[in-house]
Amino acid sequence: MLDKGEEEHEVRDVLLVEDSLIDAQLIRRLLRRVTASYYRVTHVCTLNDAVLSAEDLVPDVILADLNLPDSRGTQTVASLQTSYPDIPLVIVSAWEDEAISLQSVKAGAQDYLVKGHIDGANLHRVIRYAIERKRTELELVRLAHFDQLTSLPNRTLLRERVDHALARAMRAGSGVATLILDMDRFKEINDMLGHEVGDKLLIEAARRIRASVRDQDTVARLGGDEFAVVLEGVSEAKEVLPVIERIIKSLSEVTSVDGHEVKTSTSVGIAMYPENGNNLSELLRAADLAMYQAKSSGHGRYRFFADAMQEEAQSRHALEWALRRAVERKEFELFYQPQLCLRTGMVIGVEALLRWMSPTRGLLTPYHFIAGLEEFRLINDVGEWVLQTACEQIRKWHMMDFEPMRIAVNVSAQQFEDPMLIDKVRSALKETKLPPEFLELELTESCLMSDPAQTTALLREIRDVGVRVAIDDFGTGYSSLAYLHEFPLNALKIDKNFVQNVESNDRGGPISQMVIGLGQNLGLEVIAEGVETEAQLRYMREHGCDVAQGYFYARPESPEDLTPWLKANQRVSETYVRSIPVKKRTDETGT
Repeated sequence: MLDKGEEEHEVRDVLLVEDSLIDAQLIRRLLRRVTASYYRVTHVCTLNDAVLSAEDLVPDVILADLNLPDSRGTQTVASLQTSYPDIPLVIVSAWEDEAISLQSVKAGAQDYLVKGHIDGANLHRVIRYAIERKRTELELVRLAHFDQLTSLPNRTLLRERVDHALARAMRAGSGVATLILDMDRFKEINDMLGHEVGDKLLIEAARRIRASVRDQDTVARLGGDEFAVVLEGVSEAKEVLPVIERIIKSLSEVTSVDGHEVKTSTSVGIAMYPENGNNLSELLRAADLAMYQAKSSGHGRYRFFADAMQEEAQSRHALEWALRRAVERKEFELFYQPQLCLRTGMVIGVEALLRWMSPTRGLLTPYHFIAGLEEFRLINDVGEWVLQTACEQIRKWHMMDFEPMRIAVNVSAQQFEDPMLIDKVRSALKETKLPPEFLELELTESCLMSDPAQTTALLREIRDVGVRVAIDDFGTGYSSLAYLHEFPLNALKIDKNFVQNVESNDRGGPISQMVIGLGQNLGLEVIAEGVETEAQLRYMREHGCDVAQGYFYARPESPEDLTPWLKANQRVSETYVRSIPVKKRTDETGT
């Protein structure tokens, strides 16, 4: 039974890992002085005791000395994180350990305190903030590994699980089946009944697929109406058939959504390890080819990958040839989408967006070719042209007496690893006479976190040039909050999926608020991309977002088409919708 103090205050369980009984007693006394919370302390003297306690103990926070009888330094952090992966960790150590304490924070601890310089209020505040930071970190990890609509694993988590599954299969001499499922006629249903019905249909499809397989099997959403299933411990096609038939039967049953009776079917492609591939990329490619063969033969069909499907390799070579020709013939174009300050209504910048005017397929967005540019190592050449062209265009607009605007340019992971990147940035600025503060480079979280130490050094070089840096699609990857604080950044861009879900998805709003709050705490500008409705715009403004871009204001346009818009809309009202007619582009998707 709780005593009177526990009933009146929030109760927090603390695991204290400290070999000094004097220091442990001091921390207990400090915690007892806190009036805002009641702390229940479990004290252990060694790392081994802390690890053993993990079987029965789920604390709210861990306070740990780095120098223990059986562990020292960052080894303590690593062991505690392994045993308590979801629990915030605060290091409590001596002055001489401060350097190691900082290393521990970089290794994953939420904060550190120096012995002899702690009071009750400070200790309480650090614990409270550590819990909040850990909660935010875990949410970002979840966002990086799970699809927000269906709560299924996404590609990132799928890759991790498949790597482990293939390793187990190799040791056991067994097989693994990889299935790709694509819902037939989904786009037609989505267009006819609306995105909300489409989303609910995807959620129900995910539930039915999950119910059709074993607990140890993995079901993931690859994007759109495409799912993947990984079945372990299967070596022959006949072992996979019952699962496929259950899935197809389940997804063919009528679904009732918002008063609509919707009947769908699903096409399935199957690839087997080790016959059809030795890693996830090879298996997905083979299963994808098989799925398209199934779809071409009718609805609700399945196909196993066959060697004859290697025609896909020919398509790959055709894409490489077409992209190399596109570079030589200058078939790439830049379109621009304005960014507006939500406080003043001013156009404060534009984002440069790459397009390919293919002679055979028409105008294409990066979705159709950016992976090819990276695979065939063409991205650095194209990226340099984008940088130069974007700087030239913003200078032209500056010379037309528009209000000063910046230009945002996307930088891929390969470009970021290019040792000549800084030189190329300097060259573009020098040749176009563009002041560096008007150029912003957008990088993804995964790009920044691939090598944090090297990233920090390169970002500082970029900052020294005077160029801005923004994290694009924030929330879809994984960023350590400790590194986010260290990186010299200027802005976070909320991923458009979160922005567009503030109305229909109860997670979109809280996640957007979380990113806005994080940006404000770090002193960073927050940009909402993909704003398409007045309600989304109002939500972002009311919650303190700084800048917005999206179809609500203007679609990405060529310089010739966007210039009249800029002339007419240097300042726009909150309900303004662009008046320039939208040109129909049947091949263009996304931004």
